[in-house]
Amino acid sequence: MKGYKRAEEVEALTRLRPCYNVSGIETPMFPSVTFHFKGGAEMALPEENYMAPAGWKVLCLTIRGDNLPVISSGPSIILGSFQMQNYHVEYDLQNERFGFKQQQCN
Repeated sequence: MKGYKRAEEVEALTRLRPCYNVSGIETPMFPSVTFHFKGGAEMALPEENYMAPAGWKVLCLTIRGDNLPVISSGPSIILGSFQMQNYHVEYDLQNERFGFKQQQCN
């Protein structure tokens, strides 16, 4: 990302990538992330659900790929605890469905 310096030492420790040193940047800004699901559902993530602090003035992307060869349905990612924060998530295994609704979880 233009204007952001990679924090490679943090990447080596956390195994998250990319990580950026944001010191000197008052309000760091990153591209928006929206997942588009079959059937038309969309899940737009707030920045705190995909960029996490990892040390002093360092932010890391918390979305991980599977690092497997691409299959016909496309590459996959892992939706983990960071992405699901402040979402009500439901897994319907019998009907092979995944449901979600954004809501504050206090």
